[in-house]
Amino acid sequence: MTVLSIRQRLVLTLGLSAVAVFAVVGGILYWALAHQLEQADRDGLAGKVRIVRHFIDETRDGSVNDLRHHIDDVLIGHGELRVWLLDAQRRVTVGDPALPTVAQRMEGVLRLAHADGPPMEGLEVAVDNAGALPVASMLVAIDIRPRLRLLAAYLVVLVAACTIGVLASIGLAAWTTRRGLQPLVRLSAEATAIAPASLSVRLRDDAVDPEVHGLVRAFNAALDRVEQAYRRMEAFNADVAHELRTPLASLINAAQVTLSSARPPEELEQTLAQQLDQLEEMKGMVNDMLFLARADRGESAAVWHDLDLRTEARKALDYFEAALADASITAELVGDARSRGDAGLVRRALSNLLSNAIKHTSRGGTIELRLGQEDGQAIVEVYNPGEPIPEAVRTRMFDRFFRADGSRQHSGESVGLGLAIVRAIAVMHRGSVFVRSEANGNAVGLRLPV
Repeated sequence: MTVLSIRQRLVLTLGLSAVAVFAVVGGILYWALAHQLEQADRDGLAGKVRIVRHFIDETRDGSVNDLRHHIDDVLIGHGELRVWLLDAQRRVTVGDPALPTVAQRMEGVLRLAHADGPPMEGLEVAVDNAGALPVASMLVAIDIRPRLRLLAAYLVVLVAACTIGVLASIGLAAWTTRRGLQPLVRLSAEATAIAPASLSVRLRDDAVDPEVHGLVRAFNAALDRVEQAYRRMEAFNADVAHELRTPLASLINAAQVTLSSARPPEELEQTLAQQLDQLEEMKGMVNDMLFLARADRGESAAVWHDLDLRTEARKALDYFEAALADASITAELVGDARSRGDAGLVRRALSNLLSNAIKHTSRGGTIELRLGQEDGQAIVEVYNPGEPIPEAVRTRMFDRFFRADGSRQHSGESVGLGLAIVRAIAVMHRGSVFVRSEANGNAVGLRLPV
């Protein structure tokens, strides 16, 4: 189905409106003129009736010929006028012997039909005091053809004028809408020119009409989000390529060295075990990236339950008990809080926060896992002692593949996705993340709905 453009719809709407307006106005004008002409004819008939009645009064003692003579004098110069004087049996005393028939009665006026004559309208009036004259009633009629011709000519002129008015209105509407939509045409051309290589270009909002200013601002805001997402995607693709290139190169080199000469079974088994460890690490990174991709698509937590965050925090600390002991680090659980969400995702976030704290805590240090409530939200944060985190690092800590030391070398423990996953989990629970530097350490955490 063909969809009309805005300009076409506006022109069509304005054209139909013009047709309706001109039709109504033309109809009113035509009706007003027809009504005035009919009223003028009826007033003329009434005047002629008074004249004929006056002649009857003057000649009621005279002859019919004298009365006919007076009436003929009246008809001179009034070719459209007809007069019949009738006796009590409705026989014609004066006038054309062929009496017209009544075709229609309209509010005291008779529409008359004559066999060989024109259409007429007339008044039939009883004559009460005719004296010796054989007159009981009179019928005065007028030929309505001049009126009909005038109305027909007026209708032609009116239709022509209305047609010209409608066409002029449509032309004016087309010209006006074309000029009025020029800003949209210009904006469309500017938007079409925006390409991936020029995502920083924005639509100009300094010379647009107030009606489209909001649209321009919304479109520019959408371009801001698209540019940010595109830049993140470019950076993400580059990071993924770099992170996968190193382990893949290592696997290829190990396989080439292994195949370069005969190896004993024990050495082959050891090489395969090392490669399996690297593949497991790559598998974990790919799974983490898939999880982040689902979060980017707006996926929310699959299940929502009432959570005792102190219980979940205790489970996470129990899981890291061996790692804490190996690093000679102690951990304390402080406070209490409740929330709603997916227990598995919340434990994963807690595990990533604890893992991050352990990596940045010196031997003999103490980690605090703090729980609390603030502004209707549950607060979960992990504090570890150390130097305050610089502002430049704090703003990027939750970015994918970000490492504070800027190193791209694999440590065998992290690829820089842990805190990005924490942020994704917070977003999936309609929460947020934060990092705060204190006097002797740093706190990293997330806010969850209660």
